[in-house]
Amino acid sequence: MTFKIVQKVAAIEIASSGGISTSAPIPMKTGYIMITPTQNSYIEVGPNPGVNTSTSVFVPANNTIVIKEEWGSKGFVGIETGTSTTIIFPEGTGGGFEVGETVSISGCSPIGINTNFATITSVDNRTSYDSYHNTRLTLDWNTSSISEVTNPEGELRKITRVAAYNSSSTPNKIHVTEIQVNAYS
Repeated sequence: MTFKIVQKVAAIEIASSGGISTSAPIPMKTGYIMITPTQNSYIEVGPNPGVNTSTSVFVPANNTIVIKEEWGSKGFVGIETGTSTTIIFPEGTGGGFEVGETVSISGCSPIGINTNFATITSVDNRTSYDSYHNTRLTLDWNTSSISEVTNPEGELRKITRVAAYNSSSTPNKIHVTEIQVNAYS
């Protein structure tokens, strides 16, 4: 198997035996996450991963696993601020996102409106003549302090995080990289 590095993620460092740590949110571009711990580890991947030594994936020291996560992104043309944030997609395109998914917002101005972690709380999927036909969704991202959106066009992208449990008595460094898998060698 050959692969291309799509994005490097800051390594997860765990200083003690039995320690648990979680990566920062990773905006998914391909959905393939390559994980290599320097010590024996239990691994979970997801928006809010919880490691369990009975059910999580065990990865021996210096071995690599590739986990496939769901990914997706879509450009949007409008944003409404408030205690929750509404994202507006181009008419006739639909959003492609579901309630409960965790996403990032990028490309908007001012910069304070962008975020790397927000959860979708509703999708307007009504199809009557006076509805939005999946072109609007609401996030639990409080943007009420933003007085004016100067560039409402941006990108919504699904995110994930990697959590690790150190099963070794020595410090552990878990290397995380998003890759693109090439079927041809």
